[in-house]
Amino acid sequence: MKFKILKESFSLLVFLLLVGTVSVYAQKNITGKVVSNENEPLIAVNVQVKNSSVGTVTDVDGSYEIRAATNDTLVFSYIGFTSQELRVGNQTTIDVILSPDANVLDEVVVIGYGSVKKSDLTGSVASLSGTQISKIPLTSAAQAITGRLPGVNVLTTDGSPDAEVVIRVRGGGSITQDNSPLYVVDGFIVNSIRDIPPSDIESISVLKDAAATAIYGAQASNGVIVITTKRPVAGKISVSYNGFIQSKTLPEDRRYEVLSPYEYVLANYELAKIRSEADLRNFEKFFGKYDDLELYQYKRPTDWQEELFGEPRLSQYHNISLSGGTQTTKLSLSLTNNTDEGLLIGSGYTRNVINFKLNQEITNKVTLEAFARVTNTVVDGAGTSGNAQINIKDAVQTRPVNGIADELEIDLNAIDPNDDFQAFLRSLVNPTELVKQDWRERTTNDYVFNAALNWAVFDNLNLKTTFTTSSHLIIIFDSTARSLANPLITAVTCL
Repeated sequence: MKFKILKESFSLLVFLLLVGTVSVYAQKNITGKVVSNENEPLIAVNVQVKNSSVGTVTDVDGSYEIRAATNDTLVFSYIGFTSQELRVGNQTTIDVILSPDANVLDEVVVIGYGSVKKSDLTGSVASLSGTQISKIPLTSAAQAITGRLPGVNVLTTDGSPDAEVVIRVRGGGSITQDNSPLYVVDGFIVNSIRDIPPSDIESISVLKDAAATAIYGAQASNGVIVITTKRPVAGKISVSYNGFIQSKTLPEDRRYEVLSPYEYVLANYELAKIRSEADLRNFEKFFGKYDDLELYQYKRPTDWQEELFGEPRLSQYHNISLSGGTQTTKLSLSLTNNTDEGLLIGSGYTRNVINFKLNQEITNKVTLEAFARVTNTVVDGAGTSGNAQINIKDAVQTRPVNGIADELEIDLNAIDPNDDFQAFLRSLVNPTELVKQDWRERTTNDYVFNAALNWAVFDNLNLKTTFTTSSHLIIIFDSTARSLANPLITAVTCL
């Protein structure tokens, strides 16, 4: 009897615990509407359960629906508006009013020859501040733009370690002419922004509408990217450092599944048998009879993806900036080093940049601005660019085994015309050797010197004359390899 009472008490306790657990973690549908302080529905507002991956966005009417528990907190966030956090509690309907973020509206956006507050902006302009850029590990201005400005697409031209990037604003407008935007750095038109260190950038603005042509003419028809670098500030000399070190590796989900040694030799055997008796005899000479092919199930393959991209690579970025001076003479100097090891063995680049700015007040109304940027870039290897001996496909299409030749000691340095296995190995492509033989080193020195004299004639009238010059020096050391053909099936990617 006593045992029965204890058993029933234990069952009741378990039941109460289960009920309590369900009540705490039970989820329910939460609906609502998000509007602005002017009672206008906000589209694509991000609604997320705090500290979780559960989230949704509002529709065209500003309405949303999400599942959450009683003790959850919903976070409502929208660009240009102040975020809100609301606890669910016993509510099933939560309506939210978001107010504009005053700090965002007060941000100054550079447009052409002037600047304007974001709250007063009427044209189609996307902007990115230096504060946002400084929080992200970046090595170039193009990386800062990538995926962060609407209507701007950034693509890499090829697989070279220091490949030029292609930037398109609103997509391409011509199929026969250049679709590149106009680059303006500190009021000066330049050909590229690849050598501008991200830590030296104060702001990036992209002028996307036709109004930009009113400032820069027809050359701005594909959009304008305006970059303002940090200006020297009067006061004591201040020193700042910005840098990072990161390790890069090829993600597992980006690696292709390839044929095993047994699948590879079996496919080549079937192909040789279909072709002719001569091809079959040639296959059996280097890979063995059909009855011996099962031995390849225990053969360890060569993983060329691991050989070419397997080891982690380091990327370093270091920037030291000095700024200071008096009210009449202000100057800044920054030194930047970026060393990036490419994922492909034998590839990478090193870039060193010196930036110097001088702001000299000649009179109360006349100011001289001088700017110099010297860039030294050393690129190792050809990567997987169009003129390289190796391609990405070589990592997944090269044979995993060499057959009987793998079991023999063959000296490839001493040529023996009577050794068929030596000739066989010489005829096969070795991606690792191709990378080592395809050695290249390209040194590029860029020099940019700009100067401007500004005269404040009246309070609202400034006259500015500019002088700009640049030079480009390239030194190339090249040693390329000879590509060899593989007479067997090389496609080892699973379909």
